[in-house]
This record gives sequence, C-alpha cells and structure tokens, in this order.
Amino acid sequence: MVAGEASGDMYGAEVARSLFRKFPGCTIYGLGGQRMREAGVQLEGDISHTAVVGPFEVISYLGTLYGVFRRIAERVESEPLTAAILIDFPDFNLRLAKRVKDAGAPIVYYISPQVWAWREGRIKQIRGLVDKMLVIFPFEEEIYRKAGVDVEFVGHPLIDMVRTTKSKEEFCSACKLDPQKPIIALLPGSRRKEVRYILPTLCQAMEKIALRKPDTQFVLPIAPGLDRGFIENIVKKRPITIVADETYNAVRYSRAAIVASGTATLETALLGTPEVIVYRISRATWFLGKFLLKVRLFGIVNIILGEEVVPELFQDKMTSEEVTRTALRLMDDVWIQSRIRGNYERLRRQLGTGNVAERVVEAVSAVVANSGTDV
Repeated sequence: MVAGEASGDMYGAEVARSLFRKFPGCTIYGLGGQRMREAGVQLEGDISHTAVVGPFEVISYLGTLYGVFRRIAERVESEPLTAAILIDFPDFNLRLAKRVKDAGAPIVYYISPQVWAWREGRIKQIRGLVDKMLVIFPFEEEIYRKAGVDVEFVGHPLIDMVRTTKSKEEFCSACKLDPQKPIIALLPGSRRKEVRYILPTLCQAMEKIALRKPDTQFVLPIAPGLDRGFIENIVKKRPITIVADETYNAVRYSRAAIVASGTATLETALLGTPEVIVYRISRATWFLGKFLLKVRLFGIVNIILGEEVVPELFQDKMTSEEVTRTALRLMDDVWIQSRIRGNYERLRRQLGTGNVAERVVEAVSAVVANSGTDV
C-alpha cells in the first residue's frame, strides 16, 4: 500500500484497518505516514520526508524518493505479493506498478490521478498496468470506462470520516476560546513548502480582520505530520490558537474558514462551514501549470459542482487584502452563507453513500480472486 501525502495516508489507514478485519493474519507494507503506521502498516518510507508540491520542488527530494522506491521494489520482487493498493501519488505509483506487474501481482489503484485536470495521456499507461481503478468522484467513472479501464465508483472516503467529536462548548473550553465570539479557522496546508507559501499571507489577513472585528478568534489546526514548532515560528506572537487533533471541531464551529486548496476544502464543505479557497506555489510551477492544466476552476468543491460556489484566491490573487475582504463577506453576508451551504448539500449527495473502506476491500478481494493469487 502506497500513499504519498497526508490525505492518502488518512484514506489508506482506513482501508488497512478494514483489510486487517477481513484478513487478520495479513501483512501490509509500503509508504505512508503516521496514520497508516498506527493502523498497522509496516512503512518502508514516511511521507513526512517525501510529500512535495510541484515538479520543481520535487528535485530536492529525488534522492529520498528513490531510496524509498528501491526498498519497496526490492521487497516486491523478493517476497510473494498478494496485491498492491496504490493511492494517488502517480509519478511514484505508476513506476512502482510496473515492478508489481512484473512480479505477477494484481494492482488496485484507489483514488485516481487527476487525469481530468492534466496529463490525460496517463490513462493509456493506467489501462496497461492497473487491474482495477477505484474512483472517489462520480464524474471520473465515465472517463475511465470510455478509455477501457475496469473502474468502479466507490464513493468519497470523507463521507465516513468527517465528524465532530465535541460540542462547541467542549471544544471552546478545551482550546480556551469563547463560544460566544466568532471564530475563523486557518488551514494553510499539510506540506511544509505550501505552508511556507501560504501561512504568512494568512497571518497578515488575520491582523487585518482583527482590526475590523476585534472580537474575532483565530484557530489553526495543525495537519498531521507537521511540526508545531515550524508553525509557531511563522505565527510568532499573533493571537492564533494552534490546535492538534481538533481539525473537524475547529472547522465546524468556525463562522468561516480560510483553506488551502486540497482535501481540507472538501472536509470544510462536509462540515458546512463557508470557506474561501487559497493557494500559492512557486512562480515557475504556476507558470508551467497554466499551460498544462485543463480546468478553469481549481478548488475540488467547485470542480465537482461545475461552478465557483465558494470563492477561490490563487497565486497573485491571494493577497492579504483579498483574503480579508472575502473572509469578512463570508462572516457577515447571510445570503452568501445560505447559498454556499445549499451547494454543500448538493455536493454531499454526489459523494456516495458511505462504507468506502469496506467497498475498497471487497474490490481488492474480487481482483485477487479473479487473478488466482492466494489470499
């Protein structure tokens, strides 16, 4: 099982637990993070050392990635393998798939590379390597079916996972917040480099919002795998409450959220909190991406719904002034809040009916049975 970043680690952990319930004696190894390790996966590499953004940023990590690739590939070739579950992370996983294929084991690809956004040519490579593609967005199923890939829409795993664990009063008490005052959640991303690009601007926006609304409280949930000291070094002495293991509570009880593009934007939507999606990467990566990307919208919430239902501020548009202006509108405009929440309900209906990890395991079991590999 191979996942290359935080959301894949989260989804992989749920599948691993489901696999262990169905096959108590099985061994799972690969690449992941803290959550997959806690679920019982033997890690040959940790995503805290491999998760990067953009083709230029990856260069400094090539040595580490190659070392992890070599260890996993050698184990695939030296030990009998029942199946491989590859989770997104296509540049790594499609190369590994060739080694798995040569070893004679079936390959299930869970969470498709974003071929609908860029590098559509990968579909041909996937058709030749992957035994089963399991997609989490409904529109992806038709793309693969037309390309001749065995595909199944299993639903989005966040449907099963996004839940609050405390009441607002309990959360505010634990985090020393006033439940009677408005809260804004700041989610600057799950990778160190994207946090470096995004969080300083969010801190500037926080200061501007506080000048306009002095009673506003700001909470920043740390993504798993990020070091608290790293975040604190950017936040410095600003009145931002940094919390760990409270992301869903923090977002749910906020009046608005400022969220880095990625899985967190979908989590925020499922929690019903109005959000502005922000993102910034290196100029070189952004310049390259403008020529390669096929989509006119960037936030996954907007892509699924086919329109900009939540505001997007990307690259040069992501200024502290624009973030401030948009966040204040989300806090104050009741009509905007109602429209966004109505679209969130439409979004939820498109993401499946749940039990996703179990569906993945059933699909893996069927692929293994059809391949003749011993379980």
